Amino acid sequence: MHLMPFGFIYYCKYSFLTVLSSWKNQRKMAEKLARTLGSGDTCTSLSKNASTESINDKEYFINRFENLYNNEMFSDVILKVGDISYYAHKIMLVTASEVFEAMLSEDRWKEASEPVVSLTEEECCVPVFDMFLKYLYCGSVEVNTETVLPVLLLADKYGIKRLCDSCVNYMMQHIVESPDSNRTLSWYQYAKMTGNQILQEKCQAFILSNFSIVQKASDWMAVSVVELTEFLSSSEIVVTSEYELWQEVERWLLCKHNRDHLVENLKGVMPLIRFSLMTPCQLSLVEESPLYHEYKEIFGDKIWSAYRRHSLMYEDIIASREPYRNYNCKNQYAVYCDLTLKKYASKQKVDSKITVENLKIPANFMPVPLQSQSKQFTFLVDFFPMGFFIPHVLYAQYIGRHNDDTTLKIRRCNPSNPTQQSTPLPDMKAEITLIIYGMKGTIRYAAHTYRKEHTFSAETSKFEVASVIHLSKLKEAKSNYLVNGDFEARLFLKIQEIIEKKS
Repeated sequence: MHLMPFGFIYYCKYSFLTVLSSWKNQRKMAEKLARTLGSGDTCTSLSKNASTESINDKEYFINRFENLYNNEMFSDVILKVGDISYYAHKIMLVTASEVFEAMLSEDRWKEASEPVVSLTEEECCVPVFDMFLKYLYCGSVEVNTETVLPVLLLADKYGIKRLCDSCVNYMMQHIVESPDSNRTLSWYQYAKMTGNQILQEKCQAFILSNFSIVQKASDWMAVSVVELTEFLSSSEIVVTSEYELWQEVERWLLCKHNRDHLVENLKGVMPLIRFSLMTPCQLSLVEESPLYHEYKEIFGDKIWSAYRRHSLMYEDIIASREPYRNYNCKNQYAVYCDLTLKKYASKQKVDSKITVENLKIPANFMPVPLQSQSKQFTFLVDFFPMGFFIPHVLYAQYIGRHNDDTTLKIRRCNPSNPTQQSTPLPDMKAEITLIIYGMKGTIRYAAHTYRKEHTFSAETSKFEVASVIHLSKLKEAKSNYLVNGDFEARLFLKIQEIIEKKS
């Protein structure tokens, strides 16, 4: 048996005692310092010390984790998405996602014990999975209108609520985009599917008032037949004409994506196209299309009824006339007037009232029977985009009642023709839509829409509403509700029903 030399044992014991003595001395000094700092009125606690500062190295800290993204070092699981594999770290996945936590730690999931985990993702999500995975490592991701929805779908699937909220907030801020980058239709479908009421309402408002923009967007072809029929059923959509609306619907019907269901889709949308509101020339163009010639039996009754209305303007024919949408073509539809105030910010309030004295609605644009087809109905329109006022001049100064409510007034006027003044005006059910335009980059769009129904009668010949839009929105330095500094709005007045009084 080999014995350790006594001198070596003594040396080890001496070294140990020296270290122990040094440690005890340091401990005593630390305790003494602590008592000094903690006693007396001259010393304050660390939390109250005026010199306290936060040492913030978050960026450095985050960068350390970001460097682990798709890094083989310390990787304990490989995620395979499609043909692409990503080195990952379970600790990063399970702390970010409850779905990953269950998948990678619970025995009931086969993935928990496998070194390679294959994930099945939607086709649109595969190209952005790397962006999503990187977010789990560094907490940031760059998205655009094309990629935000796939990233949101992944965040929703794996329960990353913070990323979901951030993606939805991005959508809220980018609903207004040019047709080449606008994806509002896709976002609207997602909002309906997930029950996100706020996003759904905001997307719907933009779509209805800016239908010409969304029809030119790339996702117009991908809109479902459910959403398409929803839009076509509405009288609130703003379009140039019914014929141009039909052209876009026809393009949707014939696109490769929908060819397999062409007949079914055509039968579904045909009752919703208001052919009676097209001109005979436009109806002729519809009949010249290859789609019409191939499926003439589906078009038949609708086209025939539209021609019949144009040739026989009798009461029993026009009684079934289809209601107007918000048409922008004034030569064909006399249903709107423009309200404009140049250089809005430089105007004085007393000079800001916009008046349209003779908004004339010809009788042949009415949807139901009238005793005389030569009648015209006239409306007086006043709008106060800088707040309501009633001016009175006193000693060259304006005084009078006023407030900050952006007020819209519409009054139905009595006939100017003496021969018609003795005939009482019929009651009219009207749809009133005021659209206020704005600019984003080079895109002029409907930024705010107000809608209301009103029945004009002998007792209710005036329509008035205050606070159409909050004045502060127009007064902002870079207002989203002005077009190059000008106030531009369009008032649609659609008489959807005439109630003739029985004699």
